[in-house]
Amino acid sequence: MKNKIIPRDYKEELANIAEQKRFNQNAGNLLLSMFYKTEDSFDNYKTVKREVPERDDFLKSIVDNVRKYCYNIEIAEANSELAKQLKANKCNIISEKNKKEKTVISFPNEKNLLYGISKASLPDIDEKLTTTDKAIITAIFIGKCISISEVIRDFNGWSWSILPKEIESTECNIIYELLTYLYGYKFINNIDSNNLGTLRKNMPDELWDVLEGVATQFYLSYDKNENEQVLKMLSDYKTKLSKMNDRENFIKQIVKEKKVKLSEIGKLDEILSNQKELKKQYLAFNAKLPNESKIFSVSHYEDLLRKKRKIAIESLSLYNRMLIPEEFIKYREELQYKVKFYETKTDISKFQKEFLKCFEKKVDITNSRKEILDLIYEIRYLNFIPNCKMKLTDIERKIIPKAINARVLNPISNNDELDYKLLKGIFECDAVSLEGLYIKLGVCNEGIKVTILDGDNVEKEYVARLPEGSNVQIRKTKKSKIFE
Repeated sequence: MKNKIIPRDYKEELANIAEQKRFNQNAGNLLLSMFYKTEDSFDNYKTVKREVPERDDFLKSIVDNVRKYCYNIEIAEANSELAKQLKANKCNIISEKNKKEKTVISFPNEKNLLYGISKASLPDIDEKLTTTDKAIITAIFIGKCISISEVIRDFNGWSWSILPKEIESTECNIIYELLTYLYGYKFINNIDSNNLGTLRKNMPDELWDVLEGVATQFYLSYDKNENEQVLKMLSDYKTKLSKMNDRENFIKQIVKEKKVKLSEIGKLDEILSNQKELKKQYLAFNAKLPNESKIFSVSHYEDLLRKKRKIAIESLSLYNRMLIPEEFIKYREELQYKVKFYETKTDISKFQKEFLKCFEKKVDITNSRKEILDLIYEIRYLNFIPNCKMKLTDIERKIIPKAINARVLNPISNNDELDYKLLKGIFECDAVSLEGLYIKLGVCNEGIKVTILDGDNVEKEYVARLPEGSNVQIRKTKKSKIFE
């Protein structure tokens, strides 16, 4: 007899974790309430969005995130000192001494707590990455947290209603949602420094370029330290460009600096090749430092000198490059591009425009019934993303005849264009399940009056004009099912 698979009781696990970590009663109660609401709303969340994890994986990740990353949860009650500290923020994340675990400070509502737990689970970003790489990873991270909290934020167990004011960053939300609809949540949810290059290879150059721009603009407002570094870098670039305008004096200065670097490299080589001199320099260097800043050993000091030597050699290589006219021009153009990149504002609509080109190709190659149904839901969802103003008319025109041919939708007329005009309202309905929609047609002076209903509730009303050569049977008192 096969062993029965016993499902995990995530609520009990979560209660045990709260007890083991000694969360206070308010935090423990809110945590369980958050989980109940997540369970209650998940099916509708998955129905509407489509590109989300399976229910068990989603619930498991919440429990695992609390266990692994939440050292403590503090609730900022109304008018408390914690509430004053949070101000307009939805939550605050404080790293503990081990840096892996964090304290989540949240207002006393479930959606903020879920968002905070999600943010606490985000890994640190490698500081060695470029600003643009850090920006893209951060934007995707924040977008993922926004998407996770959406299960409570926009769903209440029976209805769907988006709350734009509750979204921390509409830019990150747009970036994340559009990328998941192109590359799938499994890949996008696991983007980091190791696989960002894979995303780059799979993405058209035009889409990548605008992604870099919009993500960087968000990131520089999100990370003040990074913004200060970029401003300093821009100042350095502009100073160099200004000097390069006078090429003769610039070359003279390069020759002087080249001699300085050659001398520096020579001295470093002397020290590194002589152990006695290395130890002497180490002791002299350490003697000038306060106790908390002293270098641990001679070998650590040697590593420091080797890094210094490497930087000097890189500078020397650049100076040699500047002495070649073609390389001088190329380097100047590189600096001009970098200045332009950071100073030019990239509208999020440019990212949306490039996304639509890729998404339309996805629509073109999709033929299976399930995938077509998923695409209808995804197109509807794209229409409702806050601050995402895309013109989806061409894609809607393509998917409706495909859906009729695949027997996903019932044909209403004898004409593709008229079917689109009659059925386009499904992309503007906020009913959770589109399969439960009905259509009712009537006659008016302007054309055909269309009513889209969810049961007896009117979801959408509009007028469609008959294209030449088309016809449709109108049953004044009856409604018909839209989906097969």
